[in-house]
Amino acid sequence: TVVKDGQVVTTRGYGWADTGASGGQPVAVDPQTSLFRVASISKIPTSIAAMQLVEQGKVDLDADISAYLDFEIERRFDEPLTLRHLLTHSAGFEESMRIAQNETDLEAYVKTNPPVQVFTPGTTPGYSNYGMALAGYIVQRVSGQPFETYVREHVLEPAGMTTSTYEQPLPAGLAGSLGPGYTSTGEEVPFDLMGDFPADSLTVSAPDFAAFMNAQLSRSPKLLREETWEQMWSPGLGEDKLGNRAKAGEMGLGYFELSRHGRRIVEHSGDIPGWHSKFELYPEEKTGIFISYNGDGNGSDSSNNLREDLAQGFADRYFPADAVKASGGKDSADRARQVAGSYVVSRSFWATFLTAWVPVLGSATIEHAGDGKLIFNGDLVPNKSPYVEVEPWVWRQVDGAGVIAAQVEDGKVVSLSPGPAYTLLPTTPVQQALAPVFGICLVLLLVATVAWPIGALRRRRALKRGQEVGAPASWLTRVARGGGAVALAAQFTWIGLLLVIMANSTTFTDGSFTWLIPVARCAQVLQALGVVAVIPAAVDLVMSLKRRAGWRRITMSSVLLTALVALAWWAWAGNALAPSLGM
Repeated sequence: TVVKDGQVVTTRGYGWADTGASGGQPVAVDPQTSLFRVASISKIPTSIAAMQLVEQGKVDLDADISAYLDFEIERRFDEPLTLRHLLTHSAGFEESMRIAQNETDLEAYVKTNPPVQVFTPGTTPGYSNYGMALAGYIVQRVSGQPFETYVREHVLEPAGMTTSTYEQPLPAGLAGSLGPGYTSTGEEVPFDLMGDFPADSLTVSAPDFAAFMNAQLSRSPKLLREETWEQMWSPGLGEDKLGNRAKAGEMGLGYFELSRHGRRIVEHSGDIPGWHSKFELYPEEKTGIFISYNGDGNGSDSSNNLREDLAQGFADRYFPADAVKASGGKDSADRARQVAGSYVVSRSFWATFLTAWVPVLGSATIEHAGDGKLIFNGDLVPNKSPYVEVEPWVWRQVDGAGVIAAQVEDGKVVSLSPGPAYTLLPTTPVQQALAPVFGICLVLLLVATVAWPIGALRRRRALKRGQEVGAPASWLTRVARGGGAVALAAQFTWIGLLLVIMANSTTFTDGSFTWLIPVARCAQVLQALGVVAVIPAAVDLVMSLKRRAGWRRITMSSVLLTALVALAWWAWAGNALAPSLGM
């Protein structure tokens, strides 16, 4: 749907609300009545609700949120944690792999196993569903109303959104208008209940969202004062906090800020399995576009590419401008080479067992494509259009709205911003070593474990032939090798967990994944036993050397000890034994 100057220009529907894949007749999308889940776009009404309370003087945007909560959040930094930080995704929380219990209790969600604060508030934007859920809980606490009730009465209905709701499951009168979401293979995605619903549970119709866009573009006084609208659409932190990174665009208060063809846009996207949405507002042109669809598409990037291509095509047609031009300069290529490399996304795992897999789950690479151009490889950018430098340490996408800005200190790139709500941090040598060390340990432990029964068979055959053999393995050797086998079992358990996580999502809204928690604890127990096995393995090697037990046994003892020590380092550096699972 598209709006301009307070009018709805067009509202169109395509394809199927229900394909009939699970039985029954297919149902076409009705652009006037079909409902869609808009995932993280839910954060916008939540942010508006929070700012209403700021306007009323009930909440201070820059006061520590402890004044509005009835529980303590563990802090790692002395700086206040404020509502501004929550709305700009700069509270410093790590990513959380939450496994839902089909919960709709906001209080239970924010109080149970909150993510660790790993960055100083206001310094390192890292997109956080938990942070926005916490903002919604503040709305609930301060207003004295359930979040769903408050946002319906004070945001949705005044904006003209009469068939939109955060309720889970949907009310009886609306449930029939929502078709299922679909995976890339056409399978239905169930309606999952989410505990962080202020961040991602909103269900809307296209006419409702058209009304909402017009309410925002007109700076509706039914929702907020005009100056508050502008505050929400303006940089929420500023260059004094972000430095040069601010030039890649900043978070407003809940809104993403970006530019297409030199025109200011405030926007938000949303993704949950089976559902993908995006809206963009051109405040000065009083124009807005919204797209939502109930399918993952047939490729890993198709859901991003479809909406991004539509948004860029819309800008190209109705708000054209000259092509992006490089600033040039002889130093441009040198700066591009300095930026090129491997990075870890701030929205990642820093204090749980998944820390060891950050380079796999949350990495991005930037390549120097020559002539000072950069290519961004990662999920944060929907297309691979090159970036050209438009000013020192700032690159803009040739065909798209992407911007990369580097923060340089003492001639060294210390961080990048690929957009308003994310930070890229150079991959450290330790992070780069975690996966190779794990792989080497896996091979060494496999060799040591397989060599154990093979050696026993060789010994038995030699005895049958009457050949002279050495003394049997001591109890200490058996304990050490048993520890190696246990450590190997831990590795296979970690691999199984990682495959499940990568095949699904780092946030499990389906309660059927609760079995992952005891499996992860089992892996930790096995890993801990493998660490303890370093002691008997070390003693066994020393004793084997003293007894001159033969080159085979000494070699296997050395291999086993090396693998166990390296794996113990991996467990320490990768937080494999961290008490919090982040689930």
